[in-house]
Amino acid sequence: MGEPISSTYEYLLTHYGPLLTLKHLAEVMHTTPNGVRMAIARKRQPLAIALANAKRQLGRRVYFEARLVAEIIDQRLEIKRHQNPSTTEKKRPTETDVSLPTQGRSLTCI
Repeated sequence: MGEPISSTYEYLLTHYGPLLTLKHLAEVMHTTPNGVRMAIARKRQPLAIALANAKRQLGRRVYFEARLVAEIIDQRLEIKRHQNPSTTEKKRPTETDVSLPTQGRSLTCI
């Protein structure tokens, strides 16, 4: 039939309906409506560009398609899940006599 509905899309549909207002989108993104408005207007980040593409204007009112917003959120979560921590990340030692690799040096805790 069709592709399965993601849990994010299902959540957005049940809580907000098929179209989200700017206030609803800000609530989902944990920011203010003005923050969302400015990010979309500036289009400096890939997330803001994607949200601008999900924007629909009916008269003077601005809405965002829940399906597209869910896809954006799911895609961002998928990207974060697949990112590997950098190899140069410093970790705190849990035991003594542990060497910490740093840039060009080695520190030994005694």
